[in-house]
Amino acid sequence: MDTERQTSELAMRLAELLARNTAASINTKLESYKQSKEHEKTIRYLEETINVLLADKNEGIRIAKAYEHELVSQQISEEDIEYITHTIVPLLEKLIENNSEGAEREKLQSYVAIIKAVLSKETITVMQLVGFNFKKAVGEPLTILLQRLILSKSPQNDAELQKLRVENSNLTLKTSLDPEAAGRFLKLTGQ
Repeated sequence: MDTERQTSELAMRLAELLARNTAASINTKLESYKQSKEHEKTIRYLEETINVLLADKNEGIRIAKAYEHELVSQQISEEDIEYITHTIVPLLEKLIENNSEGAEREKLQSYVAIIKAVLSKETITVMQLVGFNFKKAVGEPLTILLQRLILSKSPQNDAELQKLRVENSNLTLKTSLDPEAAGRFLKLTGQ
């Protein structure tokens, strides 16, 4: 379930909870019971109202904890910010130094300077305070990108998988026809 949907469901539950037992509705019912002078009904109503209010209080606490969980799951902790700022930029600088030259290196170093400014502790903290969700903005796209990369490297359909199986069978047959290769294969597999 995505964060926006969870948050809107929490908001609806909270609105229902607040509307269910307003002070005005409880007071109106209580006054009608008092006027009827049936003390047992009044006491039963008060007991029921107290139980409902306690249940509502517990539901309110659950909703508050769920909101808190949603908020915490979107925030990057101080330690994580420190780790990110002290790990990513030096890693990028090392990659550029070892894998580029001349104009390309200068261009990449200018990009690293921008990344360094964005990944500073102060910038991340301020952006989170104004509602920026780094995990959603950066983490989710990286997850999707990695998923696509992995899927692009794996057999996509049964035909491709069947082709790989046939190739494996052919190589096994070729190996079995060569006594030396078969011996090495058996030794390699521990048989």
